[in-house]
Amino acid sequence: RQAMIDQMVEGLATRLRANPKDADGWIKLMRSRMVLGQASQASRDLASARKAFAGDAAQLGRIEAAARELSVPAQP
Repeated sequence: RQAMIDQMVEGLATRLRANPKDADGWIKLMRSRMVLGQASQASRDLASARKAFAGDAAQLGRIEAAARELSVPAQP
């Protein structure tokens, strides 16, 4: 079962690398990583989302709010 969950999360990550303009997808990915105990990866995903939405204050605000709510750690 864990392998199936990991595969689904990686599938989402792959899709976001191909099409990064999906704020809901980034939020879902960060949430999944935090639930799975992958905080450092969630932090890297947050950095990628920030780059993807650098010019979109509204979507960036949603992503930042979700990251705070999920306690995604700041990148070192």
